[in-house]
Amino acid sequence: SMKKKDRIFWAVYIVAGMVMMAVGLKLDIEYYSTLLFAIGFSFMTNGLVRVVGNWYHMRPENREEYQEKLRRQQINLKDERKMQLRWRAGYIAWSVTVILCFVGAFVMSLFQKYTALVAALFGLAVLEYVAATVIYKHLCRKM
Repeated sequence: SMKKKDRIFWAVYIVAGMVMMAVGLKLDIEYYSTLLFAIGFSFMTNGLVRVVGNWYHMRPENREEYQEKLRRQQINLKDERKMQLRWRAGYIAWSVTVILCFVGAFVMSLFQKYTALVAALFGLAVLEYVAATVIYKHLCRKM
């Protein structure tokens, strides 16, 4: 079952969500009260889903199946082929993001109205590329 520390954490999470929802309902600030209510709702819902999910999986009739699922997850996390596939998927997703940032910056520059957005997209793409290069070189030296 769920550890006492985890139960306390999720209870605080749920209560914090309820408090944010209540404050969001009481405040009368156009944008922020709705935002606070939505964040509180997401906190509360996430906490409830975690607690109910844990309760469901720890019931005697579901416990064995859940333990098997956790065992398979642990095997999959350590499987070298799957690790390589996750790294490859991450690299492809990163590449697509960088390309989309450059393409978005180019397209927005054609409109000549969104200079800050163009600069942000271009800067983000350059930052991602530089960060990836620095991390790669660090890992090469480390390994």
